Amino acid sequence: MCYLDNAATTFPKPQRVNDLLNSIAQQGVVSPGRGSHALAHLASDAVSRVRHRLARFFGAPGDNRLAFCFNATDALNLAIKGFLDNGDHVIISSMEHNSVLRPLRAMQRKGFITLDIAQCDKNGCLNPQEIISRFNKSTKLVIVSHASNVTGTIQPVDEIGRAVRDRGAYLLVDAAQTAGILPINMDDMCIDMLAFTGHKNLFGLQGTGGLAIGNRIGLLRPFREGGTGINSITELQPNEWPEAFEAGTPNVPGILSIGEGLQFIEDEGIAAIRKKGAEQLGYLWNELSAIEGVELHGLPPGSNRISVLSFSIRNWEPDDVGSVLNHNHGIYVRTGLHCSPLAHQTINTYPAGTVRLSPGYFTASIELETVVRTIRTMAKTLLPF
Repeated sequence: MCYLDNAATTFPKPQRVNDLLNSIAQQGVVSPGRGSHALAHLASDAVSRVRHRLARFFGAPGDNRLAFCFNATDALNLAIKGFLDNGDHVIISSMEHNSVLRPLRAMQRKGFITLDIAQCDKNGCLNPQEIISRFNKSTKLVIVSHASNVTGTIQPVDEIGRAVRDRGAYLLVDAAQTAGILPINMDDMCIDMLAFTGHKNLFGLQGTGGLAIGNRIGLLRPFREGGTGINSITELQPNEWPEAFEAGTPNVPGILSIGEGLQFIEDEGIAAIRKKGAEQLGYLWNELSAIEGVELHGLPPGSNRISVLSFSIRNWEPDDVGSVLNHNHGIYVRTGLHCSPLAHQTINTYPAGTVRLSPGYFTASIELETVVRTIRTMAKTLLPF
């Protein structure tokens, strides 16, 4: 097996994450805050420790401003639906994921908000002036992906954040692709809300993520109500943060897996993790760019980007490339639009999309060599149509 789809979910996980999951499978874990017995207290304490570490990791102003969610999409929905009011104006970039675009389009269709899309260039780079030029008196929220899941392009979030703050609006950052591989400090980067997922570069399980909430956010409405383990006597959702946003039993094994993933990141160092990704990207780019018929999309190595690489092969449909890689060679990649049709329109690969390679920290050199050799052979092959 040659797994090159880490932008979707990192695999394999660090050994310490696997050890934790084995321990949970054997010893079990109970629901935090749902009982007065010792096991419930142990679970609450364990979740609280991970919350504290994540708040510190992202520079959130306090533990109560780190709400656990089920993924980055869940966190983005909380931020969007819990913060916007009728008549608000929102600006996003043309590289945003459907987890941003779809809830906004639904609100726009109902006449609840107005929406502008700032155009990025053919490599997915956003000029902050494109955001600034779209401001009006009703602009309340700007939403930007820290890095694209299609081209890997890193956006100038700190510059955008300062411009947004100077104009009295708020910045929501989608850090699904960057949390764990790029340093993030909400205060330094003028980020008001940060959505992240646990199962990518934080090395946790699927079904985990969260929203970090900055000091400037005073009101955020929960969009999911139910049991929280506190104030059970009231028939209304409690106001206390973060419990107000965490109705229902949380994914405790998943949350604890993020804690082990964080420990791995801190032990290895973000700089070392990113350096390895840059080396992997450099190898793939140099080898694939030398193959006739292969087109690479996005900025070259050494630019402001992460190690996510999209490419096309002349006379091949991306889905056919993925199918051959999968069934004939055991190489697992992502093909199509990657839930980001706006991004593919921006880089002129719509509607077919691309083939995406996303190596991870545990990807071996031989896996990269295998995929390059296979793509070289495929590029020389003309399909019979």
